[in-house]
Amino acid sequence: MISSANPKFKIKNPRVSASRERGKKFQHSRRPAAAFTLVELLAVIGIMGLLAAVGVPALKGLTGSGGRKQALSQVMGALEIARNTAISTGTNAAVIFPDSSFASGDAYKYRSMAVVAWNPTNTNLPTTMVGSWIVLPQGVALFPNSISALPTTTNISVRILTTPLTASFPGIVFQPDGGLSEDFSIKPTNGISFFEGTVTGSTPNNNSKMTNFETVRLTRYTGRALPTLAPAP
Repeated sequence: MISSANPKFKIKNPRVSASRERGKKFQHSRRPAAAFTLVELLAVIGIMGLLAAVGVPALKGLTGSGGRKQALSQVMGALEIARNTAISTGTNAAVIFPDSSFASGDAYKYRSMAVVAWNPTNTNLPTTMVGSWIVLPQGVALFPNSISALPTTTNISVRILTTPLTASFPGIVFQPDGGLSEDFSIKPTNGISFFEGTVTGSTPNNNSKMTNFETVRLTRYTGRALPTLAPAP
């Protein structure tokens, strides 16, 4: 008979043994909590600052590029609307551009355009606007020299908000066959150019370092608009 008092012969309690085994496994599985050192945090902050310094100018460039693309789309669209209007109505139509002589709002000067059409039965009557004013994106303006090279259209009737106004404007005029009007001695085949910046009076304030600028040229006999890059006019 085996005595339970003998230390060599102890009866193991299965529940106690299992609990001890789990405790040992838990102790072995514990690891120190992971953390960043001060040097690592400073390194991460430095990298973030460097990325911000590099990324901000790039984002500004993307914004400017988007503005120029939108302006190009607006100019091309206005010219195409005027050309199609001339063909469909059988009379002249034009895209007009307010310049420094426009007395009804600085916000329109070198930053907007409008499509106008002559009366099909009486060209002596003032023109009428086709749609509303088209305003270039903020920070984009038309080169004054490209606008001053356009022929002057007279007896042009427009609206400033709800107020009618009749004035003269530089413009690109299309005749009923879609080509540039032969009524003007100046043929605006050089088209118009625009840039990132503003215009003070008739002086451009160019904010970019570009040497070539978005330019829309026109073919004399078909009136087709051709986008390209060219030096400042």
